[in-house]
Amino acid sequence: MNQPPPHGWHQQPPQQGWPQQQHQGWQQPGWGPPQPPKKSKAPLVVGIIVGALVLAGVITGLVLYLDANEDSGTSKRADKLPSLCGNISEAALAKARTTNPNGLGSREAKLSDGTRTSCSWNQTKGVDGSGLRNSNVYVSSGQEQAETDFDRVVAQNMANNQGTPQQKPLEGLGDEATAVLVETKSAFTEISIIVRKGDTVVEVDLSGWDAGIFTNAKPDVAELEAAARGMAEEMVSKL
Repeated sequence: MNQPPPHGWHQQPPQQGWPQQQHQGWQQPGWGPPQPPKKSKAPLVVGIIVGALVLAGVITGLVLYLDANEDSGTSKRADKLPSLCGNISEAALAKARTTNPNGLGSREAKLSDGTRTSCSWNQTKGVDGSGLRNSNVYVSSGQEQAETDFDRVVAQNMANNQGTPQQKPLEGLGDEATAVLVETKSAFTEISIIVRKGDTVVEVDLSGWDAGIFTNAKPDVAELEAAARGMAEEMVSKL
């Protein structure tokens, strides 16, 4: 015979619809702790690419800078120039940044109405800096028509089609003198100083460009003119 349970005790019927309590530390099958989202590698890749491009740009800029500012010219030569070329001092040549004698561009020729002497210098490596400079001096002496020859040389320089020539007279140099400046669309610049003294016509040509930050730059015109005039003054004073 079944006995009733002790007083106060009785079995509660199971309640429907309520989940069983989950004990701490235990997980139901198929569940786990939340996983952190996977980090994208895109920012790292972009950073590497940008860094490589910046480095390449720096290297390219450095190469261009060093190339533009490389010491120009050739080793010092011992070329012998016509004796008249000695009227130009080493100091004047240094100011023009053309201390290297160029025998191939220098000569003395006898003409029917006088003598024509050509003197040429360019840069000495390790002495005359970067950029480019070339200087040439032409002396035509014994000219019966020196005034006509002077006008011819001036007109010839003004006909330079490499740029827009500009002319200005110069005072205190020979019997008459003028300067012709030719600036081109590039950095190349040339100045010619033409002087007549008696039956002699002297032409001094100084040309070139300077080294810029990454490429060639136009030289300072006042500096170029002063150097060319210095050479002309020395040549004319010793005629």
